[in-house]
Amino acid sequence: MKNYFMKILNQYIKEIYYLKWYIIPIIVAIVLSYSVYLFFNVDIVSNLGEEDHFFEWLTALNFLAASIFLLSGFIKTKNFFFLLLSLLFFIGCAEEISWGQRIFNYETPESIKEVNVQREFNFHNIEIFDTYDFQGHSKHSLSRLLEVNFLFRIFTMLFGIVLPFCVFHIKLIADITKKIKLPIPPISIGIFFIINWLTFRILLSYVLPQGRVFQFYDTAGEIFECIEAFVILIISLYFFNKRKINIPGMDIKHFI
Repeated sequence: MKNYFMKILNQYIKEIYYLKWYIIPIIVAIVLSYSVYLFFNVDIVSNLGEEDHFFEWLTALNFLAASIFLLSGFIKTKNFFFLLLSLLFFIGCAEEISWGQRIFNYETPESIKEVNVQREFNFHNIEIFDTYDFQGHSKHSLSRLLEVNFLFRIFTMLFGIVLPFCVFHIKLIADITKKIKLPIPPISIGIFFIINWLTFRILLSYVLPQGRVFQFYDTAGEIFECIEAFVILIISLYFFNKRKINIPGMDIKHFI
C-alpha cells in the first residue's frame, strides 16, 4: 500500500516538474497582483480595480487570448470541445467590458437598463444573475444558484480540479472522457483556482485593515477574477501547445 501511494505521489511530482514553465508564471502573477496592497496607497489600489482600469482590462485580455488559443486548437484538431470553450471565454471577455459599450459609446437599451444592477449592456449584472441586488445586498443560499460569478467558480473547480483528478483515478470516467475526446486540464495547473480563492479570502478576512473605502476592497475581487482568467489562459496555452501529443480525454500523467 505504501509503495502504491508513493508511486501516485511521484506521478504528481513528475507532472509538476514537467509543467513547471506553465506553473511558474501563475505563481508570479498571484504574488505580483496581490502585492499591490503592499506597495501602493489606497488611492492607487482603488484605481487599479475600477471599471475600465488595469485589472478589468487585463482580465478581458486573458479571456480573449484564451479564446484565441482554443479556437486555434479547434482549427488544428477539429475537437468540438475546443470550440465550445473558445466561445465561452470569448463571451467572458465581452461581458467583462460590457460588449465594448464604453469603447464604442452606445447606450444601454432601456429593457436591459431596468433589470441591470450596473445599468450596463451585459448579462452577468442583470439582477437575477448578479452577486448583488439593486439595494447593494449580497445574495445568500438558494438565491446564488443563478449567480454567474458563483456558477463560473463552480465550473473552474469542476473542470480544473475534480475532472482531472477523477480521470486519473477512476478508469470508468477516463474511458468516457477518452471516448468523447474531452480535453483534460492538468490538475497541477487547475489547483491554482483553489490557491487563488484561498489567497483572496485570507486577504479580505485577515489582512486588509477595516474602515477603508469600498473600492479598496473591491479591487481584491478584480484581482481574483484576473488571476482566474490567467489560469484559464495558461490551461488554454497548454491545450494549444500539447495538441499534437495530448491524447484527448486522458490525464497528462498517463503519457508523460
